[in-house]
Amino acid sequence: MIEKNILIITGCEGFIGSNVAKYFNEANPKYNLIGCGSLNSKKKFFNINQLNLIDYWDKDELFKNLNKIDYKTLAGIIHLGACSSTDNWDSKYLLANNTRFSNNLVDLCLQKEIRMIHASSASVYGIKGEQNKEYPNHAIPINMYALSKLLTDKYINFHYPDQNLITSLRFFNVFGLNENHKLGMASPIHTFNEQAKSSSIIKLFKEISDTKLYQRDFINVTDIAKLISILFPRRDLRSIYDAGSGDTTSFKQVANEVAKWWNRNGKTVEIKEIDFPSKLKGSYQKYTRANMSYLDSLSIDWKPKSTIKAIEDFLNKTNTVE
Repeated sequence: MIEKNILIITGCEGFIGSNVAKYFNEANPKYNLIGCGSLNSKKKFFNINQLNLIDYWDKDELFKNLNKIDYKTLAGIIHLGACSSTDNWDSKYLLANNTRFSNNLVDLCLQKEIRMIHASSASVYGIKGEQNKEYPNHAIPINMYALSKLLTDKYINFHYPDQNLITSLRFFNVFGLNENHKLGMASPIHTFNEQAKSSSIIKLFKEISDTKLYQRDFINVTDIAKLISILFPRRDLRSIYDAGSGDTTSFKQVANEVAKWWNRNGKTVEIKEIDFPSKLKGSYQKYTRANMSYLDSLSIDWKPKSTIKAIEDFLNKTNTVE
């Protein structure tokens, strides 16, 4: 009997992709991993140079190579590759690179009966920042990236309402190792830590009041990788699920945790409030929270670390104190 042991991870050189590949290397070594994406920078190279991959494909090679592969050996595809810039307004590029590419992959996977985990985004929820419990399919994106993700979710539900091979996960505010290439799109945890290292000053958006703090559902990338590995073998899932901690943490608390870590380790770090950037007004989520109620209803044994503990673990791993 031929074993299905080949697993393709698109976006393998990126932040989430490289961590998912590392997790599968260590926790599920039965899989032979093929990375796929755009390996176009030194920082991305160092995200994957220690991974155990049997091959790496440029994203432009994906469909051609899939036509050649023996599907009897293919366990599935974890599709994490996309342009995730929320301030990119080039609709032609985002619709081609994110939406059409993903839709074509969905079609192929269902035609060939291939299991696929697809990366969607909590950005689809717009200003509200969470699922509308009364109308769960109602979402109002506030940037082109969010729209490009929402369109693929809608494509799956409209064209394949009864399928059980594609699971779309709406990632909330993921943070962890390997964010160096993300520049302005890196998580606040990563950004605050880099500011503390370089200038000893963390720049925090001014709050309107202590009752209206910027709050998001921060989730460690290792917990996301574990969730994917748990869901991947399942065939009893509907199309779309949130992927977050289910809790919120304020930016102010995150900044305080980063500053406290550095202060404990001999470096004085201050927090300075700055005006909210005008270019982000109207297209920035001040609040997000995942609906993780499906974990109990589907008997999914997954519980992420608390955000504060995960931040501390991240800082311990990523920082070198002289």
